[in-house]
Amino acid sequence: MDKVLNFLGLCKRAGSLVTGEDGALGAARSGEARLVMLASDAAENTSKKAGFYAETCGVILVRLPYDKDVLGDMLGRRVCAIMAITDKNFAKSFLEKLSSDYPGYKPALEELTEKLKSRKERREKLH
Repeated sequence: MDKVLNFLGLCKRAGSLVTGEDGALGAARSGEARLVMLASDAAENTSKKAGFYAETCGVILVRLPYDKDVLGDMLGRRVCAIMAITDKNFAKSFLEKLSSDYPGYKPALEELTEKLKSRKERREKLH
């Protein structure tokens, strides 16, 4: 298993990974999700819902280079088409690992880094 999938396993063990459509999109709706991820072969309907929630809730959405079977195996499930990372540090570290293997994910990492920076700046202004 590669380091990206191993890191998802770490996120799961830490309680920072929400899987399944209801869980991941629910985390996006509630503002808990920092990153929503789709399997490479996620159904069109799931992809549309994820895109809608990512856009309306301001969450970054990425389509992973892994299919539902690979993600499901890693999580101890039959399949997994959608998941979300709820911890900001795990989300950033995950995208760093993913973009080091797959450079096409660097824009998502930059977007997340910018979002986290602006949240930190807003929080500092309040205190």
